[in-house]
Amino acid sequence: MKDFDDIVLETAHGELSVQPSQHQGRLKKVQTFKALRYRNFALLWFGLILSNIGTWIQIIAQWLLVLAITNNSGVALGVLSFVQALPFFFFALVGGSIADRVDKRNLLLFTQSLQIVFAFTLGALVLTGTVQLWQIIAIAALNCITLSFDAPTRFAFIPSLVPREDLSNAISLNSAAFSGAQIIGPALGGVLVVFIGYAGNFILNGFSFVAVLIALLLMKLPKHVSASARPVLRGIRDGLGYIRRERLLLSLLINYGSLAFFGATYTVLLSLFAVVILGETPAGIGVLYAALGLGTIIGALGLASLGDYARKGHLLMVSSLLFSLSIIVVTFSRLFWLSLILLLLVGGTQVISSALTITLLQLNAPRHMLGLVMSLNILVWMGLRPMGVFPFGALSNVIGVATSIALGAVIAGAISVYVFSSNKKLRDA
Repeated sequence: MKDFDDIVLETAHGELSVQPSQHQGRLKKVQTFKALRYRNFALLWFGLILSNIGTWIQIIAQWLLVLAITNNSGVALGVLSFVQALPFFFFALVGGSIADRVDKRNLLLFTQSLQIVFAFTLGALVLTGTVQLWQIIAIAALNCITLSFDAPTRFAFIPSLVPREDLSNAISLNSAAFSGAQIIGPALGGVLVVFIGYAGNFILNGFSFVAVLIALLLMKLPKHVSASARPVLRGIRDGLGYIRRERLLLSLLINYGSLAFFGATYTVLLSLFAVVILGETPAGIGVLYAALGLGTIIGALGLASLGDYARKGHLLMVSSLLFSLSIIVVTFSRLFWLSLILLLLVGGTQVISSALTITLLQLNAPRHMLGLVMSLNILVWMGLRPMGVFPFGALSNVIGVATSIALGAVIAGAISVYVFSSNKKLRDA
């Protein structure tokens, strides 16, 4: 009966493993979802899928609500985006440093609970008919301050849920979950606004955080022991000094920052490119973004299937350069179907570059510094990336949207070439 009733064992990481059976040899070949064997990671992963979908439902409803109460003001949306990016510059490093000093599960329980309060508050304001623009902006700012603590803690939490050899797989699956939510959430959010209204979307997002709370409470983890007793600000100073001296970590962050600031401007300017260059309707723009999202899922799952890939630095170099090159090629496209295919490549190479960067940062950073290192990753993607849209968006009015996007990608590619050519340790990581 062992073929059907395999003995289940649990390891320190919460791994669910089976004793040998006639099926085990075949199962070992399936690497894509390998990290889900670990109970604690699987709990967090499924919880985050629901939470990420809820977050995107709220984001879409929030944008639509701002447009509704401001008579379609693009300036209002710009202010909202700026306010959402700004807190990461002030609080991300503090959040990461604190994550290195406290029990990460308890901190996540607190930050996730706060996000429930913010979502329900926004829903209540809409239900009572008292919602105003300043209130939406204020709640968005508070939410992003909370995310400055929550996001680096979540990333730094993952290495304690899976063994080192499965870290790349876990981070790739985490990226796939986020990418999938980025496709499902906006579409679902737009539909739900019609049926349950803005308030319903916000309240639904509040309940989605409960999935993460339940996952965190069900985890079996060893008792937390603080890795550092130093003050937070001193920890930030010492950590930044270490990263500045550690050339591998610094090169990873420089490459990631250049891809985010210069290369990823297409994420916002794509809609303008689709209208001005391709002559697409809103429906066509939605399909283009869906292709981009599908590419990220394919890329993330493909990377997860590689398992503990030995030459991560080499693959990061290739994916970084392909990311910039594929964006440049997209700007020359004048055919809708060709743009769809190219955006699959853009999405795939982007998520591979991002997941590999996070993996290499976590594998090469000291364990007591993971939160701070991950806060720099969050600062780049959540803070620096939106800032790149402003100069290249303005430049598009002068040299055209296609040329502006291509110029950003050229700069990102040039920086990647310099970083990888000057750092053999990064190429061989």
